[in-house]
Amino acid sequence: MTSAQPILLKADPILGLYTRVDLQAAERVRARLAKGDIRFTVDPEQASHLAETGKTVLVFGGQHPLGVRDAIATRGMVAVGPDVILAETTYRPPLEQLLHLGEPRKQGKVVKYTERGIGREHVPELIRMATDEALHTGPAGSEIYWAPVHAWWALGELRAEEAIGPLLGLLRRVDEEEDDWVDDDIPEVLAEIGPAALGPTAAYLADSAHGDWAQVSAAKAIALIGQRFPRTCDDCVARLSAQLERYAAQSPTLNAFLISPLLDLGAEEAAPVIEKAFAAGRVDEQVAGDWEDIQIELGLKTDREHERKPTKLMEIGAKLRALWTEKTAKPEAPVPIPPVKEWTPPAVSAKIGRNEPCPCGSGRKFKKCCGK
Repeated sequence: MTSAQPILLKADPILGLYTRVDLQAAERVRARLAKGDIRFTVDPEQASHLAETGKTVLVFGGQHPLGVRDAIATRGMVAVGPDVILAETTYRPPLEQLLHLGEPRKQGKVVKYTERGIGREHVPELIRMATDEALHTGPAGSEIYWAPVHAWWALGELRAEEAIGPLLGLLRRVDEEEDDWVDDDIPEVLAEIGPAALGPTAAYLADSAHGDWAQVSAAKAIALIGQRFPRTCDDCVARLSAQLERYAAQSPTLNAFLISPLLDLGAEEAAPVIEKAFAAGRVDEQVAGDWEDIQIELGLKTDREHERKPTKLMEIGAKLRALWTEKTAKPEAPVPIPPVKEWTPPAVSAKIGRNEPCPCGSGRKFKKCCGK
């Protein structure tokens, strides 16, 4: 691949972003893409109309063209064709300002979107921005990463009931993209919208086609609605309990995270179904504890009567303590200990993307690590 043979990114009205790559260069490009977060398909059936002799068609869908360009910029150059429209150029004032606000929680205060001229008439465009795949996958270091976050909080502030379905659709990103911001924010936004979100959210939770973590997020939203709107609390408990009744067909992790919001709501009436789930061995006890812990949390008993069964984490802890005891029991010659410098978080660029790994090397997302 040389500069005389650029990879030209183009836009198809049905498939979104795509490119054609010479057959001899295709493997190098695919290997490069496999190392990044860019999603792509190779010569899909739907792209037969894009086929060209001696070329491989790579389809990127709705991802941001500059992010894709950066991911495949290896030897040679990557060009963005004239038919590719950057998503951020399609938003007009006052929504255009959301593209440049950056990370919301670095503002130092809550952003009031209505004070920025955003009102009910902008709800359709806010929905488009909140769900815009190109913005979610913007190029590294770009502030447009944060525009969907601002958009969904604006929808919450406006209590836009028509946004409930699209916002629930974003929960797939929790499983598919490990999107911590969706996991943390969307339940809160749905609760901001209010009781109208309860029915659709419960229906989403009940659909086993969704990933476990998306369902966990939906369960969080139901608990938040019950807490903020006490008149809905009984309904929220009933819906969460009904979902837990399916414990035999659900993962122990999901069952545990259905119990947690029931505890948040103080749902003593859910105790029978919770007990059945524990008795069947269908609850991950590392999440909320064992059945005795739950009874104490619900106020059904005051103290434990039985010794806690060891969990995997407890077993690992015991092994580590045993190793430490064995090591420290043997006297050794004292070793000079160098002075310990006070630990400070690594210097982090303000341009870290919304869901990028932490630069400290922990392997966790920045938001869950040094970003705290």
